[in-house]
Amino acid sequence: MTKRRSTAAAAWADRGFNGDDAAADPNQRTLQGEAIPMQQLNRDSMSSTFSTDTPLMTTVADLDHTLDMNRLNNEEHSLPQSLGAGRTSPFNPLDNTFKQKYAANVVSNNKYNFLTFLPLVLFEQFRFFFNLYFLLVALSQFVPQLRIGYLLTYVGPLVFVLAVTMGKEWHDDHARRRRDSEANGQKYQRLTATGRQVIASSKIRVGDFVLIEKNQRVPADVILLRTTESSGACFVRTDQLDGETDWKLRVAVAPTQKLADSAALFGLHGTVYADAPHKDIYSFVGTLRIAHAGEPEVTLPLGVENTMWANTTLASGSAVGYVVYTGRDTRAAMNTGHAKTKVGILDTEVNRLSKILFL
Repeated sequence: MTKRRSTAAAAWADRGFNGDDAAADPNQRTLQGEAIPMQQLNRDSMSSTFSTDTPLMTTVADLDHTLDMNRLNNEEHSLPQSLGAGRTSPFNPLDNTFKQKYAANVVSNNKYNFLTFLPLVLFEQFRFFFNLYFLLVALSQFVPQLRIGYLLTYVGPLVFVLAVTMGKEWHDDHARRRRDSEANGQKYQRLTATGRQVIASSKIRVGDFVLIEKNQRVPADVILLRTTESSGACFVRTDQLDGETDWKLRVAVAPTQKLADSAALFGLHGTVYADAPHKDIYSFVGTLRIAHAGEPEVTLPLGVENTMWANTTLASGSAVGYVVYTGRDTRAAMNTGHAKTKVGILDTEVNRLSKILFL
């Protein structure tokens, strides 16, 4: 950052930059201590550095920040293509076999299955020293020479504690499975060339056109193609994704928004490029290449403002989206950790102290 600021300062030295003012307050550096009207700059010489979106009144510190943001944006847009890390899927394909290579749109938050339930529960319980200690004591009572009192007094309490714990874990995991089943079974309308089809959320695939109604959960990560608003704007609630209660503005892709109706989408052909799945819900790099029959292809850049992530809720109107990520590849799934056994701070401390006392 220091090197870049020095370069910017040197480039503007002949325009009256006051170095003393910069030393006093780097964040308030200006030309002769005054804000710089951008219309006074030589735009021809600075066009390769600053975009026309730069505010008319700015300072050297602001322009340095613009340099950094432009550089980062260029890196974000060039890195996935250069590494080939993204994915390209056809827009309105004639052959849908490509959809099978992507993850199914299934929500799965359960912790156990039929085979892993008993081993994992026992492992989690015997990680606690006292449980392991009482297990060893109970096993010792099966040796006649070490038996003291009745065997039931040793085995009974341990079995009771384990049974209660296993019952609780089963109940919690069953509740997770029930919520997953409800989410996977929610009905959505998929647009096809022959009309609309009502399908379950789990049947949605990459490349589908999905109609999302107001107050309906977004089933997968989609690119916004059309809304009921003439401007192409809509609002989504993201509280289930990032915890923020304010509504977020999303904008449909301009060429598809201008179509007469949603059926006209099937007159377009092209490709959709999207960067590789990742966790960042605030960034997206993509490209939409579409064309009408007999017309030249149009290439459009896509950003996060053109997307709706899974588990968000459409707050206004209705919208048509093109599915780009499903199932475990969605932002919501990648930001959801695996279910863990809850252990209180007191339990952890008691377990640590019991090991010390035993030694």
